[in-house]
Amino acid sequence: MAVSDFEIFPSAPVADTTLLFDNFRLVPSERALFHSERPVRITGRAFDLLLALLERPGEIISKHELIARAWPRSFVEEGNLRVHIVALRKLLGTSAEGRPFVETVAGRGYSFVAPVTKSGARPGAAAKVQLPVQHNRLIGRDDVLTELAEQACSRRLVTVVGPGGMGKTTLAVAAGHRLGACFGERVYFVDLSAAADPAQVPMALGLALGIPLAGGDAVGCALDYLRQQPALLLFDNCEHLVDEVAKLVQRLLREAPGAHVLATSREALRIDAEWVYRLSPLAVPPPNIAPELLPPEAMATFPAVQLFIERASAGAGGLALDPAGLASVVDICRRLDGIPLAIELAAGRAGLLGLHGLADHLEDCFSVLTGGCRTALPRHQTLRATLDWSHDMLSERDRTVFRRLSLFRAPFRLECAIEVVHCERFPRAEVLESIANLVAKSLLAVEVNGDPACYRLLSTTAAYAYEKLVESGELRTVGLRYTTELIAILEQANGERGQMPAADWLTLYGRFIEHIASGLDWAFAPGGNIRLGQRLCAVSAPWWHQLSLVEEYRGRLAQALAPGLPEDPCLELLLQLALGDTLVHVGGAAYAPRQAAYLRALELAQLGEDVTLRLRALSGCYSDAICAGDYHAALDYAECYGMEGAGLDSELAAVNHASLLARAQHYLGMQADARSLAEFLSNHPLNAVPPPLPPEHQLLSRLGNQALLARTLWLQGYPDQAMRVAREALAEAERMDHGISHCYALQLICTLSAWRGERAAVTHYAAVLQQVSRRCVMPKWEFWTVAFQAAQRCHDHGECARDSLPVLTQNPCCGDWHIDVLATLHPALLTPRAIARAEQCLAGWCEAEVLRAWGESLLRAGAHARAEELFLRALRIAQAQQVPAWELRVACSLARLWRATPRAGEGLSLLRAVHERFTEGHGTADLRAAAALLAG
Repeated sequence: MAVSDFEIFPSAPVADTTLLFDNFRLVPSERALFHSERPVRITGRAFDLLLALLERPGEIISKHELIARAWPRSFVEEGNLRVHIVALRKLLGTSAEGRPFVETVAGRGYSFVAPVTKSGARPGAAAKVQLPVQHNRLIGRDDVLTELAEQACSRRLVTVVGPGGMGKTTLAVAAGHRLGACFGERVYFVDLSAAADPAQVPMALGLALGIPLAGGDAVGCALDYLRQQPALLLFDNCEHLVDEVAKLVQRLLREAPGAHVLATSREALRIDAEWVYRLSPLAVPPPNIAPELLPPEAMATFPAVQLFIERASAGAGGLALDPAGLASVVDICRRLDGIPLAIELAAGRAGLLGLHGLADHLEDCFSVLTGGCRTALPRHQTLRATLDWSHDMLSERDRTVFRRLSLFRAPFRLECAIEVVHCERFPRAEVLESIANLVAKSLLAVEVNGDPACYRLLSTTAAYAYEKLVESGELRTVGLRYTTELIAILEQANGERGQMPAADWLTLYGRFIEHIASGLDWAFAPGGNIRLGQRLCAVSAPWWHQLSLVEEYRGRLAQALAPGLPEDPCLELLLQLALGDTLVHVGGAAYAPRQAAYLRALELAQLGEDVTLRLRALSGCYSDAICAGDYHAALDYAECYGMEGAGLDSELAAVNHASLLARAQHYLGMQADARSLAEFLSNHPLNAVPPPLPPEHQLLSRLGNQALLARTLWLQGYPDQAMRVAREALAEAERMDHGISHCYALQLICTLSAWRGERAAVTHYAAVLQQVSRRCVMPKWEFWTVAFQAAQRCHDHGECARDSLPVLTQNPCCGDWHIDVLATLHPALLTPRAIARAEQCLAGWCEAEVLRAWGESLLRAGAHARAEELFLRALRIAQAQQVPAWELRVACSLARLWRATPRAGEGLSLLRAVHERFTEGHGTADLRAAAALLAG
């Protein structure tokens, strides 16, 4: 914030003091002006204006204030003031340097720029603690202010450095007020904002101290005063005169031992004894936490949010915030990087555009973020002007490097930037020097908390630099280099997947997702390079899946395939596989395009010689068949995978084949074979420890095998062992910090908890699943939240809760596999489609339970004979598949049906025989119900 955002305490009127400047002498008490001791004829209005300017030399005095001084009881137009100022300039002529004594500051007022001496006044008498007065409270800087005040008191030179609009002046002035007592009230504000050339720096110092500067050594006069007693000098806005300020400050520190300096600048002074304090943006809610996941009172504690709310409330006469409005405020503050000036400018527009409209318009931030305080420095009245001020001070080479870096949306490494930016005119060594200059001038931030160090442009700075890049005509050339270099880095990173822990890999490469987005934006935009964008889209697949950004990746893949198929069949194959893997997590609505993507990938793979790609395509088709509930087709694909993989003589291919085969057997109802393979896989060395990174889908993962084993154990009558495996899978998924894996494990444990009748656990885990799926924007997994909640309502209200069923079955994420599982959660969720699948022997693993649930429905309708027929059929299937879990439920249904018939004893004997085979899980709902029937 600029000095003009505050009021300045003026020095006392000088009615009895003679004012000296150049060869002029003005005597206020006599209303007389002399030049070389000769009287000068001057009108009364011109005298009043001159006196007002001389009382506050170096300051900008507004037109309104000058009019009030010269015409105190009259209303006059600004034109009258301009006429008298012109006459005054003509009367005074120019200084020895050929400059006018009175300068116009466009849009703000006038300033007397020559040194002024008060005859008979004691140096410094009127300059004690002549600091700006803060009108607004300092938000979010309490700890920073305390540290800065401590350092300024103990160190000789402290420089507050940061980009424009960061609040350097505000903070420094607050520190000056706090330090008044420490320096015996001798705190002086040296305002350099209006200084246009180096010669004005000593004059600004003298004006701040209130000492005579006419003739002689101005700096020497200042030193004579500063040697007398300790003092704090606050040099503000040094960046445009940094060399001259550095020389002056170094001399002051060397020759005035009691002097301390607190400076504000966009770059450091770089002299001895300097302690640089880099001012960071105001804190905003972390980007990895969605606003809806933070309570409103927590969001409101972040300083950036506080600043926006306070300024918007002041400008609009109050601000009513609902949760959606607060989420918009958080989004705005994040996108503005917590920069105070940008936030204040945005808050000023909230009343005009509304919070949601403001967030929508921030794409064009330089048009929106205008209309700052009228009394602020021109460069602080719009965001563009703030950046123009810094940009205009750069050399041609630094400007070129600055704009070429604009494609880097996220922190980037030095070697990568140099590779993209260098050219024949600016070789690598010069680019390195320019990057160092941009860091020094606060246009480029450096993050040194990692190894190697990274650099980044703030979002608004990057948007400004990108405009300059477009204007320069270099966008295509830089975009080609940027995307090509990025692809090379991603290929290297892909080669390192699996060779290091997931956390380390993500730390090293995770933030490249923002670079990927930037590269794709350029490649698919007009003037980009579609083929390069397709390559980038294909090679970046692990990032989108690792970060659970499947919905966004789906849109990127649509871009990559929309312009026309790649000329390279291998590239198209990779894109089709990536599309299929992505659509697996979207749900039933994507069945047709998912199947088409995998079949096209398999067609292309069979045309080539790469067996590894054929295996990937086969596993994709297998995954699609499982999701579609076509378990026989899945078994066929698993067997094809085994035949193709046999030629590789690869242990990994053999393990993957066993994994596919086990899952197909499980869904077909072959639980004994499936469990045998699942236990083999669990004990295999390749699955002994969690993988460094998960695959694109779970079917070939350790987590997928744990889920298979847990479900198989439950069906075979080991509910406690099954739950232990499920809990281990959930704990592993949580450690992986991978959204897709987390959802996968939560769906598993919710299903087992529902089968066991543990309703509190279902409620808890379903809520977590909803939270994770919403954060990752994966509707397939959020579908399961709705399903589990519907099952709970059915338990509470029975058949009257069947109204949940249409909501579920009409959900675009609901496919045949989902239909099968729904029928096992509660009989009220049984659908005609599930019955048809069971009748056609397509339901496999849950066929017995579907028929039993259908029988229970008919029994409630009074169709006892048909219900008995279905129960007996379900019993035969459960016994054939060797699944005591379903056999127990069927036995309970038959025991209840036969209870009042001659077959009551047969029903109890059947139930007792099944019940006695269970060696664990006696606390589950099914076993408790069976025990109650036997006891009754």
